[in-house]
This record gives sequence, C-alpha cells and structure tokens, in this order.
Amino acid sequence: MAFAGIFLTAVLWAATPGGAVPVHDRPDTLGAAAVTSEASSIVPPRTVGQEKLRLSPTVTSAVRRFAGVQVRDYGGVGGLKTVNVRSLGSEHTGVFIDGIQVDNAQNMQVDLGRFGTSSLQAISIYPGGKVSVLQSAREYASASSLYLLGAEPLFEEGRNHSLKAGLRTGAFGTVAPSLSWSRKFSSGVSLATCAEAVRSTGRYRFHVKDYRVLDDGTTAGYDTTMTRANCDLHSLRTEARLFSAPGSGDTWSALAGFYASGRGLPGPVYKRADEYPLSLDRQKDRDFFLQGRWARPLGRRWTVMARAKLSCSFLEYQDFPEFRPEGSAAVFTYTNSSAYASAAALFRAGRYWKLNLAQDLQYSYLDANLASFAYPGRTTSYSAVSAMFSRGGLDVSASLLLQGTFDTFASSPGTAGGQAPSGSPVPPAGGIPGGDSGSTHGIGRSRATRTVLMPSLSGRWKVSERFSLDGFARRTFRMPTFNDLYYTTVGSKSLLPEDALQFSFGAAWSPLSGPEGDLSLKADVYRNYLRNKIIAVPTSNQFRWSMYNLGKVRMTGAELAGEYSRTAGRVGFGLAGRWSFQRASDLSDRDALTWKGQIPYIPLHSGSADLYATFDGWRLDLICFTTGERFSTSANLPAYRLAPWTSLDAALAKEFKVLGRQATARLSLNNLLDEQYEVVDNYPMPGFNAMLNLEVYF
Repeated sequence: MAFAGIFLTAVLWAATPGGAVPVHDRPDTLGAAAVTSEASSIVPPRTVGQEKLRLSPTVTSAVRRFAGVQVRDYGGVGGLKTVNVRSLGSEHTGVFIDGIQVDNAQNMQVDLGRFGTSSLQAISIYPGGKVSVLQSAREYASASSLYLLGAEPLFEEGRNHSLKAGLRTGAFGTVAPSLSWSRKFSSGVSLATCAEAVRSTGRYRFHVKDYRVLDDGTTAGYDTTMTRANCDLHSLRTEARLFSAPGSGDTWSALAGFYASGRGLPGPVYKRADEYPLSLDRQKDRDFFLQGRWARPLGRRWTVMARAKLSCSFLEYQDFPEFRPEGSAAVFTYTNSSAYASAAALFRAGRYWKLNLAQDLQYSYLDANLASFAYPGRTTSYSAVSAMFSRGGLDVSASLLLQGTFDTFASSPGTAGGQAPSGSPVPPAGGIPGGDSGSTHGIGRSRATRTVLMPSLSGRWKVSERFSLDGFARRTFRMPTFNDLYYTTVGSKSLLPEDALQFSFGAAWSPLSGPEGDLSLKADVYRNYLRNKIIAVPTSNQFRWSMYNLGKVRMTGAELAGEYSRTAGRVGFGLAGRWSFQRASDLSDRDALTWKGQIPYIPLHSGSADLYATFDGWRLDLICFTTGERFSTSANLPAYRLAPWTSLDAALAKEFKVLGRQATARLSLNNLLDEQYEVVDNYPMPGFNAMLNLEVYF
C-alpha cells in the first residue's frame, strides 16, 4: 500500500502543466503517446467494427461472432447473458467500457444483455488479456478481456449537432425506442448522449421433452409445448460521453451511465409430479456510474495517464416460495458501492525499449437488509510493471502484476442479533476463503488478506507483410466475489480462489489483399490449467446459484478463423467462418465418475459462419451458429447430456431517405429453422422470431 501511495503521488506530480506537446490520437488508439503503433496489443484482438455492430442490436449478438467464445444465455429478452472465453469462465473475462472495467466485487458475471451497440464504435476481445505499453494495472489481471469502445460523434460539414431516433420492435412483445443526440461546442469539446427504453413481455412458446431411464429399467418422461412466463423486462439505459478537443495538449474523456430495470426471473423448466413449478420471483436493478480518463505526454520520453470511476449498484430480489407462489415474498436488497483510481506512466528508454508502470486501487462495499450479514468491504491494490522490446517486426513484452486483496467484515455470524430471511446466505466466519485471517478490530469485525504475484510474457513476430506469429504465457488469479460468497445458497462458505496458467500460440496469414479481394486466416492453439475453478450453477432461478470448486481442470483448445471480402462496382460480398475445439477435462479426483469428464457447458466443437452481400444500399446477412453436445456436470452421463444445436439467422437492411434525411430499416429473422434447444439445462431458448429496427438521422 505504501508503494501505491508513492507511485500515485509521483505520477500526479509529474503531470503538472508544462512541456506538453499536441496529441492527435485518442487514448484507445494511442495511449496518448503520439505514436500509433503504441496503441495495439502485442497479441492482436478479434474485433467487430461499427458496420457489423449496426447489424447487432445487443452486445450479446455481436460477441457470438468470435471464435472460442461461448455466450451463456438463459433465454428471452430479459434472461441473463454472460460470455465465457476459452473455457475459463465468465468471471475470468474482464468487460471494459472505454478502458475501465465494468465488473466489481459484487458480481463479476457481467450481464451483456443490458448493453446496446448504438453508442459503440467497436467491440474487441483479447483471449489472453490486453498487453499494451500504456495501460492500467487492472488490465493485466484479466485472463481474457472484452472491450467496448464508445463512438466519438461525427458531424456533417457546417453542422455542430446531430440527432438519431430509433425504434426496435417485434417478437416477445418488444418495443424499444431509442434516441441519440450529439453536440460539438466552440471549444472543440464534443458531447454524445443516448437513451434506450425496453418494454417486453418476454413470452414465447417452446417445445420440451425429457425421457430418462430409471433405476428399475423403466422409461419415464414428458413431451409437451409450453409458454415461457415471468420473463418480462422493463428497462431504461442512458449514457453521456464527453470528448476532449482534437489537437489539445491533454487527451481526456468522461462517461456517465445509468441503468434501471425490473424483470421476472423464470426458473428452470422441469416436471415435478403432475405439475410444472412456476417461478414468480422478481428483480429490480438501479445502477449508476461515473468514470473518466486523462492522458498527457511530457516531452519525448514520458507519457502519463490517469483513470477514475465511481459506481453504485442497487439490487432488490423478491423471493416467492416455490411450493406456495401465492404466499408473501421475502425481499432481499443489496447495495454495492465502489471507487476506483488508476495512474500509469510510460517511459521510452531508447529506440527499442519502453517501460510501463501502473498502480490501481479499488474499494468496494456491500450492504444488505439481512440480519447477521458480514457487511464486507474489499480493498484491492494492483501494482504492475512491464517492459516492451520492439525491433523490426519483433515485439516482446514481459510484465509483473502484484495483486493484494484486503477484506474486512463488520460482523461475523452470531455477532449481530436476529435471523436472516429464510434461505438467505450465511457469510463465512473469520475471513475470506483461501486468505489469511488477520487481527480483529472491535466487536464483530474481522480482517483477511491475500497477496499474489502474476507474471506474463507476450510476443509477436511479423515474419513478412502478410504473415505473423504470436503467443503468450501468463498466470492469472481471482478471488471469490461478493456474489460468490454472499448471494448463493449452497457451497459458498468454503470457496477457494481460482488460479490459472495460460499458454497460447497463433499464426495469422493474409494471402490476398487488393482488387481481387481481401483474405485473412488465423489459427491458434492453447493450453490452460486451472486450480480450484469456481463453477456457478443456477438453482431455482437466475438469482440463486450453487457455487463449488473443481480442484484441477486442464483445457486444450484450437481455433480457426477465416474471412474473405470483395467489392466489384456497386456489389460487395463476403464470407467468414470460425471453428473452435475445446477439451476441458476435470482432473480433480481420479477415482470419481467426473475424472477426465468435460466440465459443465463446454462443447467439444463449436463454430459459426456468415455470408453477406451488398447492392445499392441493400445488405443481406446470413449467419449460422452451431454448438456440439455438452453436459451439465463433469460426470458425462446420458442423464446430464445437452443435445447439440444449430441456429440460422438472417438480416435484411436498406438505407434510404425520408424527407431528405438518412434512414435505415433492418429486419432480423432469428432461428429460421425454429430449432428447439437449450444453452443451459432446463432453460429453453426461443424458436423462430423476428425483429424490426428503424433508425432516422436528423
């Protein structure tokens, strides 16, 4: 902690006015360093640009295009949607908006369903985490990273403002109006705002059947058509971004966001005796955050950067008795407050060497309306140092991250009076799992700490203009989150921290570029080792989870991706394909049925392909996703098997003018084959559905 204070003070002192030189690039594209090559990661990301984002109404639909990525979807408009990269788990995927991480100590399973794409410029995913020369220390801590980059507004010549109105409507009784407004001020500073409201019943029909062989050899099961209920959603999302004027000495941006929603939490679909249980549970969310980043070059050798964020998340969960849904609900409320600050400095030691120092601090506190609650507070310190060597076509980076976690508990079980509501979680006594219990400060207050060192090595060799090799080796570590420890009902008190080793090697080849078209190919192989992997399985609904550790997991994988595009006159077309192989074996117990079993919900094979054609303002897209068989437990028995599935989507878009203003209409036809499938066991996905999206620019 002493190092953190000294480093922050030194960086802020060095950033005092004087000696600034103009910077023409944004921190995302440059890290404020006036040399464009310093923007990119050593291992290049997979990226969906703004053109394809316009075809994806949500971040979830865009992320599905990446190889090696599984989107865990619980169905419907309001269902939870998380991303899992290379079988590491959604908690290991850091989600960043404009370079600052979204998740917090409360819940690292970021729900991608709440993010829209209308205000984004690009979505990028880094399977091994981003490794650049000027970045925050926390960015080194993620095993994989998903970056959402906000779009800076563009204005027509002679205008200093723009307005876009949109409406999305269609299946599930969905009506989602949106409005975006941008303004450029005389100082050169620009403002971009957007708001979107969603109202949906979320109801859809699905076909479900389940036949299983009982112990006595007989077969029992059911085959029926049902309607998904209690999956409505009402939400409001607003954002406002400020961007610094181009060419100014300082480069900065600020973002304020608010999200409010109320939704039903449909439970799993299974038959019990002569009825199907119906979940009436409800959840309300109120999230607010304010974040900013600032960068300044100091002469030719130094560049400094600072980032900060304040956030507050309120959650109310209404728990209706499963066997008596007409009874009164138990109401649980949680409030998570968080503060984050980061400082980084880049030093150019010579022609080939660069050094990055970064220090981050974050504090999170969780409050609840529960008796005998622990009221945990978590202070996390991230201290990183990295060195990069660049010469010719070779780039190599080595880094060390020291992460210290300091948890405090205002009370322990038994120190506060009263009883928690029925079924509420009981906090662990004395300290954090896997941590070292510290001294007790006052009645009912305890403290625990955990410190870990994480090294990484990344490299890229550009053999020629068209061929390159890249790879990385790194260690990552994550503590159980507040959600893991205090929201769950089963197995949370003894959770151990996850420890991961990652190794990856890849090759990229661009054999064709020019009038004949553009062709790019990418291949990767990787091996991951995890100790004490945390598995999250929903119980009666999407709020209550069962958490447990898998002692040892080994993952071996391969990914292939290719893309070709060509434009001939007014006609353009392209195609892309992605395939992923992932062998994720549970090696925890040699004598158990789970030995070498594929871990829950990871398919051995998965892939996607898309084809598009454009002509005179029209665009047609066909997208196919396929996923092989999976199992809901590491015991890969027929009773736990989830069938493979394939989904085919289509989208037709047209650009035109209305009263002299530019407009776009897009019709999306999803699951054209009406495939009946489940991504998560007993959570059926919608069949065929359609959405219409209209946008008008003023």
